Amino acid sequence: MLFTSPIFLFIFLPLFLIVYYLVPNTTSAKNSIALLGSILFFAWGEPIFVFVLLLGTYIDYRISLYIEPKSVIKPVHKKTLLLLGLSLNIFTLIMSKYLTFIGGTLAPIMHSWFKANLTVPNLPLILGISFITFHKVSYLVDSYNGRANPPRHFFDCALYIFLFPQLIAGPIIRYHDIGNQIHAREHSATGLLSGFLRFSIGLIKKILIADTLAIMADKVFNLAPTELSSLFAWGGIVAYTLQIYFDFSGYSDMAIGLGQMMGFHFPENFNRPYIACSITEFWQRWHISLSNWMRLYIYIPLGGNRGTLLKTYINLWIVFLISGLWHGASWNFIVWGAYYGFFLSLERAVTSIPIMKHIVLPNTLRRIITLLIVIVGWVFFRSPTLSYAMHYILVMFGVNSAPSQVLPWGSIFNNHAIFTLIIASLIATVVLPKTSIYYPKKLKEVWIKNPTTSEVQTISIQFITTLFLLIVSAAAILSSDYTPFLYFRF
Repeated sequence: MLFTSPIFLFIFLPLFLIVYYLVPNTTSAKNSIALLGSILFFAWGEPIFVFVLLLGTYIDYRISLYIEPKSVIKPVHKKTLLLLGLSLNIFTLIMSKYLTFIGGTLAPIMHSWFKANLTVPNLPLILGISFITFHKVSYLVDSYNGRANPPRHFFDCALYIFLFPQLIAGPIIRYHDIGNQIHAREHSATGLLSGFLRFSIGLIKKILIADTLAIMADKVFNLAPTELSSLFAWGGIVAYTLQIYFDFSGYSDMAIGLGQMMGFHFPENFNRPYIACSITEFWQRWHISLSNWMRLYIYIPLGGNRGTLLKTYINLWIVFLISGLWHGASWNFIVWGAYYGFFLSLERAVTSIPIMKHIVLPNTLRRIITLLIVIVGWVFFRSPTLSYAMHYILVMFGVNSAPSQVLPWGSIFNNHAIFTLIIASLIATVVLPKTSIYYPKKLKEVWIKNPTTSEVQTISIQFITTLFLLIVSAAAILSSDYTPFLYFRF
């Protein structure tokens, strides 16, 4: 079930919220409905894997009780159980997501060296398995280190894993950050309304902006190599650069909004990443929950920036190679991870040179350079194959570019497309304030204090505008085929 599907928007979500708010206002009652609703949400598209996920979650829960600091079993046994739990989760991830890729990579080697034919079963991908695995890994590690106290009841652990707003595509939430909310949280009309508005903004970003940009990007990336000119290549990747931002940040807005409707407060996942002045800053603004997870559970355990510069560079490369693989089982994503590992290492190397500390480039120039690096990086992310990505990048910079007369510019980038690109660019960089702060803060101010006439008028206009765009988005969903979120495949 997708957040943008009619069955979710017009049947599941309204019925869920009605039942959720009709049951007694106790934590146990609310959690029971939240867990049942979340299991139904997951089972709608993956009925078989519900049992696999429930069994795995129960094993994680039992292990967490034995490995927490309060447990009386021997430290060596705790470490063994931790490694067992981590291995089971990583094994499930590999079998679901990477087995076909590994088999496809090894098959020609096996045939060439040993004259053996390697066949690998094509197992179905468990929806959201990458996000689910990271939740489960952080739960076990935090339980072992004492950063989180495992819940006393299995159903609380199951709710953490299954909670449907963040189940499929994040934000990646540590049990340390949400455990107390599972045990006690506040439900209010303000939270319900601000959550609804946050959800609406995300839906608008996805349907009216991301899906429109997707049409342009898809048309360009579906062009034959002989039809791809430099102008089309730049237009297509700029459209995709904006599409993936509005698509994924839109999902995050919807997830955070759904959480607010249920009394939860999820961490923010985006902070206008395309205004970053460096690649380091970009990753502090893009998919923030993933960056934080990688830092806490991979980068720091590897040694972080402690030790020599070479060791730091190696750690960065390892982190981003894992990040690339986490996103997808293909060489495109591995190269994408290595690409960012290279530029992050390059930034560290340049800033470590004493003379460079006295050379300060204007922020505008730094933003342009950073955005250019990010845009080129998205080519690996979007391209169907690595060879296509390399060809696409060469065409962007004038190599093997098709003549401009082969395909008219207006055949893809008509006036409506250009207008959408301009509006999306402005919203992504300078126009839209952080929705995470704006709506909840303004609503709370208007709700609890005596607002001025001007404040009431402003918030009313913005509220009406949001509702209007929400209705337009709903109409678009009903009148056309909906497209899944890009990060749902991860």
